[in-house]
Amino acid sequence: MRRLGAASLALALAAGIVLVGIGGQGRSLAAQDSAAGAGDSAVTVHGRNGPVEDFSGLAVTVGQTRDLTNQAVEVTWTGGVPTPRNRSLGIDYLQIMQCWGDPDDPNDLLGLAFRETCQFGMNIGSPFTGRSGPTSQAANSRSLTLGLENYPTRDPAEVAPADVDDPKTKDVDERELPGTLRPDAKMIPFRTVQGIRFRDGSSYKPFLQIPNPAIPGQTVEETDLDVLRESFAEPSTNEIPWALTSGDGTGRAIFELQDAGRAPDLGCGAPTVERAGKTVPGPHCSLVIVPRGHKNPYHKEIEVNPQDGAVHGSPLLPANWVNRIVVPLDFRPVTGFCPLDQSERRTAGTEMVAEAVTAWQPGVCADKGPVIGYSAIGDAEAARQVQLTGVGAPGLVFTADPVQPPPGGTPVVHAPVTLSGMEIAINVDANIVDPNQADGTVPPDYVALTGSALSDIKLTPRLVAKLLTQSYRRDAKDVEALDKKNYESIRDDPEFRIINPVFDWWDRTQSSTLDGLMVALGNSAGTRQVWRWLLADTEAAAFLKGTPDENGMRINKNYLGAINKDLDTFPKADGKCTEEIADNIIYPHCTQNMRPYMGSLSEAALQTLRADPKGRQPTFNFNLLPPNYDPIPRKPPGYRMSMSITETASADRYGLFAAQLCMPLRDETKKLVGAKQCRTPDDASLRAAAATAKDSAVKGVKVIDPATAWKTPGAYPLAMINYAVGNLWDAPDARKDYATFLRQIAGDGQESGLGRGQLPAGYTPLPQAMRAQTMQAADTLERGAPLPTPPAVPPTVPPAVPTAGAPPSIAPVAASPAPPVDRASAVTPSGPLGMARNLLIIILLVGLAGGIIGPILKRIGAGRS
Repeated sequence: MRRLGAASLALALAAGIVLVGIGGQGRSLAAQDSAAGAGDSAVTVHGRNGPVEDFSGLAVTVGQTRDLTNQAVEVTWTGGVPTPRNRSLGIDYLQIMQCWGDPDDPNDLLGLAFRETCQFGMNIGSPFTGRSGPTSQAANSRSLTLGLENYPTRDPAEVAPADVDDPKTKDVDERELPGTLRPDAKMIPFRTVQGIRFRDGSSYKPFLQIPNPAIPGQTVEETDLDVLRESFAEPSTNEIPWALTSGDGTGRAIFELQDAGRAPDLGCGAPTVERAGKTVPGPHCSLVIVPRGHKNPYHKEIEVNPQDGAVHGSPLLPANWVNRIVVPLDFRPVTGFCPLDQSERRTAGTEMVAEAVTAWQPGVCADKGPVIGYSAIGDAEAARQVQLTGVGAPGLVFTADPVQPPPGGTPVVHAPVTLSGMEIAINVDANIVDPNQADGTVPPDYVALTGSALSDIKLTPRLVAKLLTQSYRRDAKDVEALDKKNYESIRDDPEFRIINPVFDWWDRTQSSTLDGLMVALGNSAGTRQVWRWLLADTEAAAFLKGTPDENGMRINKNYLGAINKDLDTFPKADGKCTEEIADNIIYPHCTQNMRPYMGSLSEAALQTLRADPKGRQPTFNFNLLPPNYDPIPRKPPGYRMSMSITETASADRYGLFAAQLCMPLRDETKKLVGAKQCRTPDDASLRAAAATAKDSAVKGVKVIDPATAWKTPGAYPLAMINYAVGNLWDAPDARKDYATFLRQIAGDGQESGLGRGQLPAGYTPLPQAMRAQTMQAADTLERGAPLPTPPAVPPTVPPAVPTAGAPPSIAPVAASPAPPVDRASAVTPSGPLGMARNLLIIILLVGLAGGIIGPILKRIGAGRS
């Protein structure tokens, strides 16, 4: 299993990545792809020696640039100027955004039209790096106004339309004039891939009057944010306006890429788009990095004072935009790699295989192979569905649980397909106290971490149990169910701080606090694996049964008796609600308002990356339309502290670090002094866990017991082996297609890589013995099993004429199971799932697919959503 990490940079350099020189003045500095293999598309580019500031020493590496979908990519850099950690953020940082326009249009030498196509400008707050000095103004916006000391009112390089003073053409449609701005424009407009150019606040395209939420019945002029929210908004934008450089000149940011399903106005991955009534090829999207330094971009001679100065203005302004670095991106087509007019074979099952099945499907449909569809459902439901008969039932499902048909039931065959695991994913930025305000001397190593992501958060099973049972005051609605000694948040818990000493220096004023542990809705074997791991640990099991920790903290009483080793959900047992009334409507605020479920494991990972738990605060806002509780705001970079329970492939997809799962280390007096035997999911720990797998009640099916793995040094306790389970009574042509799929899985599908048909990040290749077992299972599935022969019905014999008073005798009919319906095809193009598959493609193209649509119903060739 591969992890996004610092190794990406070394890999890129070792692969001979081309470092591109500077283009013509004002042109984009575009990356060229490496000459490495198909699965290695990391790209490194250098900055330029700009008109005012020299960024040529900056080398930026994007970890993946091909075969992209909705996912995260790692952006690392070297040669940057360190971002000061003893003042407010005002100098020396990077800004990153995704754009759809042509960066090399010969008619757009300054890139002023290109900048309009970038998703940026939601005024995301800057991370805390200190209290002294000014913060960069308007650097997180699309504003055109400057007017600050030593700054012009407006960038002199802005270009007005040629017709601006011509009364005959003053009303020309500005879609034909991208890159130009009228003198009274207030913002750089966003232009969609469909050609729609948003309002810029000028007299030609003025801001609208909208209802004033603070004063009913009155209106107020909309802001630039109101305009942008018609396309993207604070919870959904992927822009990074503040990326910090560490003391050694290096930096790292995880950037969320969005395809046409999630960001339809960018259109990345759409084969075609509709523009001005015409169908045109889809865009070639780019990642754009704008370095910000420490010189006034309008006065080369003015060096900004490191202590009390700042650089200002949007990165889209010409003086800043001239330093842009552009990296071309190649997205998977959202319509998929497989033919749309071919019937597909339906599969269903655990979401833990979703990323793998998505990657495998293009490999099996190549050269006119079968098309495989997939729906994510729970393990128990998968076991039920594979034994169904009739058109539409899946002939192959995926589950970690052995499927044991009842006597006389549908025979099945098991084939191991993936080795992965559940994971506690983290996105935590170091929010270190200002050394000038600290009570004591902050260790220099911690000061240097300020604002950067922490990769080594440690958790014990008991800490996880506290989070899952809403036992911290910040997570509970029913605070009366908590002991008075329960802590406000995990960051206040001595158990957490002893094994994570960096939190002893956490800033309390500009606080970064966890808003619950995000979990997915539904039943799954993966969830059960988590509970069994917790119950296998002595201290966690005792806590779940009501025993306090050494500091007196106890479980939320609503969870007492609710946890057992067969539990396969994450219950929200704290049922207390509060209410507000507005316009005679009652608005409840309950646990699921404050700490809502995520729709899937994939969505849990995505929202962890975004540091957005999607919850609502208990404060009611009568000024919202309609009234509602205030949302918990998405935390900006530098303040992020989010965690979720997801699975390893989704965590890798979104570039998340894994929490280290540790045993408590105690001294001879039983005092907690640290952590020991910490583990994260990687190839070695997953294989070590697989080696502990035990035979189940079903022959040939092994399962990993978390208790055994937890006791085995180096074994990851949440590891799981998932199986494909095939219906041996399915139609012969269907069984043949499923067998072809299994052979693909056991062959190229166990080779790690980004290529079509390979094993994606987040999974460890199966041992050879398991691959051989899958090949044998494919042969068994293709042969099938003989259908039962229904018993012969005895011929009807005309009864004799009864004698008077004697009733006729009726022969009893022996009960027998009905033979299954022989399915010619699980799904046809005109069937319900074929139509649903085409509907999904339409949904992706119009942008209605959210963070959870992909895992719920996937047309596998369409790429991961």
